[in-house]
Amino acid sequence: MRDAFSVAHAFTARWEGGLSDHPADPGGLTNHGVSLRFVQELAREAREECLRLARHCGSCPRPAAGTCAWQSLDLDMDGDVDADDIRACTKAQAAALFRREFWDKLGCQRLPLPLGVTLYDGAVNMGPGRAVRQLQRAMNQVGEAELDLWSPIAEDGLMGPKTRELAEALAGVDLAFRAARQALRQREAFYRDLAARRPSMKAFLQGWRNRVAALADYLGELERGAF
Repeated sequence: MRDAFSVAHAFTARWEGGLSDHPADPGGLTNHGVSLRFVQELAREAREECLRLARHCGSCPRPAAGTCAWQSLDLDMDGDVDADDIRACTKAQAAALFRREFWDKLGCQRLPLPLGVTLYDGAVNMGPGRAVRQLQRAMNQVGEAELDLWSPIAEDGLMGPKTRELAEALAGVDLAFRAARQALRQREAFYRDLAARRPSMKAFLQGWRNRVAALADYLGELERGAF
């Protein structure tokens, strides 16, 4: 039996194709879903953290131990983080990066499976803050309509204990899949609004909608116990 991350990433990997550099994509050069803007932002954060903690590469044990955050982004191991790293990115490296930056950081493994799968794919495609807010809003809507005892959670984009508690409460009365599907409705509405506000994004709208529809089908397979 596959672990929860493998179940989630199996879907996401279908929709994160090979090398692309669409002129309307704000992420720039992208490979297996990993964009140049994404890795350079992570590299900047890693450098800033080292400066804050007064770490110096010459005396730091992290590179030798394979735990250096910046070094892990230098995918072609040439001493910098640039477009060549995106070109060198493999499917396995993309999966490992997404697991660390989205699945693990958001605590998706601590959510009921349909909510973890939905949150993970949304975070990869739209960013973690927006994906969490959509999930929180969806759970609030289902909780208000269906739970006898319910208190709204903050829709703040932060995965805290109250968000996880509501997720478990919904799962306890078989409402986790309903909340996941409600989050997908939030997601499609966001895409439509984005395309309306930014005409350059219209090129991606149908693909985004297809991805949402496919994820709804995938949730149906999970609900039927296909995995």
